[in-house]
Amino acid sequence: MGKTKEISVFVDESGSYDPDETSSLYYMVCLVFHDQDSDISGEISKLEEAIAATGRDSSHCIHTAPLIRRENEYEQDLRESRRALFFKMLTFVRRADVSYKCFWVDKHYIDAAESIHDKLQRDIKAFLADNVAKFSGYDKVKVYYDNGQDQVKKVLEESFAAITVKTEFVPEVTPAKYRLFQAADFICTLELMRMRIAEGKGLNKSELAFFGNARLFKRNVLAQLSGKDF
Repeated sequence: MGKTKEISVFVDESGSYDPDETSSLYYMVCLVFHDQDSDISGEISKLEEAIAATGRDSSHCIHTAPLIRRENEYEQDLRESRRALFFKMLTFVRRADVSYKCFWVDKHYIDAAESIHDKLQRDIKAFLADNVAKFSGYDKVKVYYDNGQDQVKKVLEESFAAITVKTEFVPEVTPAKYRLFQAADFICTLELMRMRIAEGKGLNKSELAFFGNARLFKRNVLAQLSGKDF
């Protein structure tokens, strides 16, 4: 009997599922894919060595939005040290053999949480159907989600149930356990910013202080994600 061929899917979300929450007008779910036959342990080791070089423990869990906004564990860190950590994570995502797909909802056109659910489910199901040949090449799909929002978990369960490949939802997922979960958080944060720029909203005050301006953000950050589409 041959080796089981698996693909891992790491999921993170950004924004509020509440359609009336005006502090986040967009809602995004990001899926990061990793073929388990592709060994990325070397890239993980390089990332952890780079983290240690900044003076943090090599196991430090990177939280991208607080890193940019200088919040929580990064409250005392200067911009230069936070940027150093950010770009080490960007290098890891660029070099690791992973791909991703993001799905988003413009809450301007949503009047109920159920509608957010319906749009996400419709878009994710359509994506899976369009890529059925890719997924059929695997014996198992393993989904890693920290169950941060019950609605997202429900969307994932219903969407992946529509494909014929056996799907397993990994229990007790936390960001600290998986570098690729941190990568999903990283990509989701950046893609939400990309979308806001495209929609004419631009970067907020914290993002401008961190990146300089939208042009530099697109050139120095977003360009590094080119070719990572699933």
